[in-house]
Amino acid sequence: MSIRAKINQLNIETRAFIDGKYVELASRMEKYSSIDGRRIPDLHVANESDINSAVDIAKRRYNEGVWRDTAPQEKKRIMLRLAALMEEHREELALLDTIETGRSFKNFYEDSIPKAIDALQWFAESIDKYFEHSIPPRRDAFAVVTKMPIGVVGLITPWNDPLVVDVWKFAPALLMGNSVVLKPAEQASFSILKVAKLALDAGVPPGIFNVVPGYGHIAGKALALHPKVGGIFFTGSSEVGKLILQYAGQSNMKKVGLECGGKSPFIVSHRCKDIEEAARTLAKNIFYNQGQICSAPSRLIVHRSIKEEFLEILVQESKKYVPSDPLSADCNVGAVVSREQLERITGYIHEGIEAGAKVITGAQTLEPVPGGCYVAPTILDAVSAQDRIAQEEIFGPVLVCIAFDSIDEAVQIANDSRYGLAASIWTNDIDEAYYVSRALEVGLVHINSYGEDDMSVPFGGVKESGLGKDRSLYAFEEYSYTKTTWMKFSAPDDR
Repeated sequence: MSIRAKINQLNIETRAFIDGKYVELASRMEKYSSIDGRRIPDLHVANESDINSAVDIAKRRYNEGVWRDTAPQEKKRIMLRLAALMEEHREELALLDTIETGRSFKNFYEDSIPKAIDALQWFAESIDKYFEHSIPPRRDAFAVVTKMPIGVVGLITPWNDPLVVDVWKFAPALLMGNSVVLKPAEQASFSILKVAKLALDAGVPPGIFNVVPGYGHIAGKALALHPKVGGIFFTGSSEVGKLILQYAGQSNMKKVGLECGGKSPFIVSHRCKDIEEAARTLAKNIFYNQGQICSAPSRLIVHRSIKEEFLEILVQESKKYVPSDPLSADCNVGAVVSREQLERITGYIHEGIEAGAKVITGAQTLEPVPGGCYVAPTILDAVSAQDRIAQEEIFGPVLVCIAFDSIDEAVQIANDSRYGLAASIWTNDIDEAYYVSRALEVGLVHINSYGEDDMSVPFGGVKESGLGKDRSLYAFEEYSYTKTTWMKFSAPDDR
C-alpha cells in the first residue's frame, strides 16, 4: 500500500486530550498541508478558558498524589510501556507528522520517531538511578537535599521535530512526578494527541498528561500566565521566549526553561586535513529538514585560503538534499512547514542578494509536488558578518559564507551574534581546537563533528538561545525544585 493510501485511511484525532479523554473545543482552525496545499483535518484550538480547565484538572490530580507518589520504578515501567506502544504505532505517528509538517515520511519513520522513542526509554531507564544527596552529619544534626516535583508543568513545543522535543520535555517532567499540560505547535499537533492516549493506555493516570492545542498568543500565553502552573518550558523563537519570561514574572515567578533560536557557526580552519568530511557534515546539518532545525549550522566561517575549494565540494554535497515528494519512499528532504515559512525564507534570500550577497547555488523555490512549499539548498557568499542574513535566524535551507584570515577573527565573527546555541570547529591542530572551543560563547561545541551527540549530554544554549537544558540527567533538575531538610537530634535519655 502506498504512503498516500495509508494516509487516507488514518483516523486523525484533532480534539484536545484532557483528564484522560478527548474533549471538543469551541474553536477550530483550518489546516493545509505544505506537501501539496491540500486541506487536512481542522484542529481544535484552545482559548483561555480551555487552558484554565486543563490546568485546574492537572492541579487537582497532582494534589491527589496518585502519580506524584508513585515509586520511581513504577513510573519507569509505565514510561517503557509507552515507548513500546509508540514503537507499535511508529508508522502512524510518522504519517501524522508528515502530513502536518511536510517533512519527509522517511525522515520521520527512520530517524525522528525512533529518536523520540529512544529518548523516552533513556529517561525511563534513568529515573531510578537519579539520586539525591545528604550533607555530612554533625554531632546533633543531619541534612538531606531532595528534588521535589514542581506541581503543574506547562510545556510549549515546536513543529520542526515534534515528538523528539515533546519527549525531551514531557518524559522528565512526568518522571519527576509532575502533572503536565502540553500545548503543541498548531502546525504539529496530531502525533502528540495520539501519544497522549497511548500514555493513558500505558498507565499514566487521567489528568496527569494533558495535551491542549492552540495558538501561541492565546493558549500559550494563558498557560504561561496561569498562577497554578509552577513551571513553563518552551522551545521556539527567541522573540516568544522573551515573552514567556515576561509572563512568568507577571504571574507567579514560575520556573522557566527556554530553548530558543540559533545562528550556529561552523568554523573550518586551514589546518583541517579532511575538508571533504567537513563539507559532507555541514551539508547534512544545514540542509536536512529544509534547514528547519534550531541548531542548524547556518553560518560557514571558513579560512580564506581554502574557501573556494571548500565551496566547490559543498555545492556537490548540497545536491543530496534537494527536496522531493515527502510521500515518496526514497525522499530524504521534504517541504518547509507552511506557505508562511516559505515566504519568510525567500524574503531573507532576496534581501541578502539585494544587499550584495553572491548566489553560489540555490536561491529558488521548487515544486516537486504541485502546490507545495519547497526551497532549493541555498549558499550565499560575499556576506558581511553584520548583514541581516548573517545575524538573524532564517530557519530554512540557507547557508551564509564568511571568510576569515586568523583564528581570533573567526572566533570574533562566531561570537558576534545574539545567539549562542551550538558551534563547530574543524581543525587537526589540538591546541587550536581547545582554544576555539573555550572561546566560543555557546552551549554546545562540536570538534571535527556536528550533531553527533546523544541523550547522555545536555542540550541548550546561552544568550538569546535560551536558558536551561534538555536531555541528560540535567533535565530532571529542570522539572523539579531543590529542597533542604535539616534535622536536629538530641541524645537519647537512656544512653
